[in-house]
Amino acid sequence: MMLDVNIHIFLTILGLVQVQVVKTSKPQFVQILGPKEVVAGVSAFYECTAVCSHKCNYTWNVKDQTFPGREFTLTENGVDRFVTLQCTVSDEDRKYFVSDVRSVTVINPISVKPSADQSVLNQTPKVGQSFRLTCDGVSRPVAITWLKDGATLKLNSRMSLSPDNMTLSFSLLADSDSGKYQCKVYNGNVTVISKVYLIYLGYVIINLSGPNRAEVGMQSKYTCAAQCGMDCTVQWTLNKGFPRGRFIAEGPQILWTPSDLGQTQVFTCIALTPGGENIGQVTKTVTVVEAQPRPRPSNAQSSKPSVAVVNFASLLMLVSACV
Repeated sequence: MMLDVNIHIFLTILGLVQVQVVKTSKPQFVQILGPKEVVAGVSAFYECTAVCSHKCNYTWNVKDQTFPGREFTLTENGVDRFVTLQCTVSDEDRKYFVSDVRSVTVINPISVKPSADQSVLNQTPKVGQSFRLTCDGVSRPVAITWLKDGATLKLNSRMSLSPDNMTLSFSLLADSDSGKYQCKVYNGNVTVISKVYLIYLGYVIINLSGPNRAEVGMQSKYTCAAQCGMDCTVQWTLNKGFPRGRFIAEGPQILWTPSDLGQTQVFTCIALTPGGENIGQVTKTVTVVEAQPRPRPSNAQSSKPSVAVVNFASLLMLVSACV
């Protein structure tokens, strides 16, 4: 036994004994595991995985907050439509950092809608008429409160709530009732805030100009303008399909040179609040017809066809507090 010790000491002096050194390296294969969609009010579990040379350190970053650990539970209240999760993994000495990022879609099942049990005439809010809103999509709530423009709603003499707070009633609507309404649902320790319903009792005038018939191969111009009782912008939508041919959309103006004879195109112009809520829209249906022959100038041998002369039709929509 003494001989083995002496041999080991001798070999150490000669530098013949090898010492194993473990070098740290960057974490590998960092990945977030978990659903890409979550339901507001329902907890979702996420796990961060990685391969490290020795020990991994895990940190989550969600909405500018940090949470340590390999696992993370996400419970959203429905205010945000998307949430970004970031998991950062470092080596034991915190020398190297590697991250994975995931965008999660939040599905909010709760919304505020006009009550279905009121007359058809009262489905759209108008000054001087009664109106009811319902907190829709709720199942067994512990409690419900209402918000207006993000703050707790203060009832006035023209407002009332049903015994279960599910329905908000207006005996008569006034201009001051304009705003964004939400219901806030408490279910145990979980809170869900509904999607917004906008009551807008100001005026909106939308003018959409352009020909009802577009000639194949010829450029037609469509312009949308809106006047509102508040700041508003216009936006085009093409719910019936994308126009075939040369199509350019620049802000409130569309330039379209159709390519297919006989096609029908629907243009819709929407007036939007600064928050992006729809406060009115106008639709124009356009039919593509054969190009009409153009007369040649009397002082020229030949001439290219000129731009078609068309009658511009205006669509006017007026939503007024007086309606």
